[in-house]
Amino acid sequence: MADYDIPSDLLDLQRAYFAADQRVQESGEGFPSAIDIANQEAEISDEQRSALIEARAARLDLVSELYRHPWFDTVDNTHEARMALRKAARATG
Repeated sequence: MADYDIPSDLLDLQRAYFAADQRVQESGEGFPSAIDIANQEAEISDEQRSALIEARAARLDLVSELYRHPWFDTVDNTHEARMALRKAARATG
């Protein structure tokens, strides 16, 4: 994998995405099981649903920012650059 000079704002953005993704995961942890929901033995509360929707929206906003960052227009291999970004963000986060 090539060495990349990743901008600090992009590293911050990737770390923010990781945090937002974690919030999405945590939002669903208190949900009843899918089987209980399908059997109509339990349901997701309005508060749980709202929290998940908000967390997903925040994560989607960050994905859009990440994929539109102008730095990716300057690299030869976008896939490798994204992998390097994720690795660097995890290592320094």
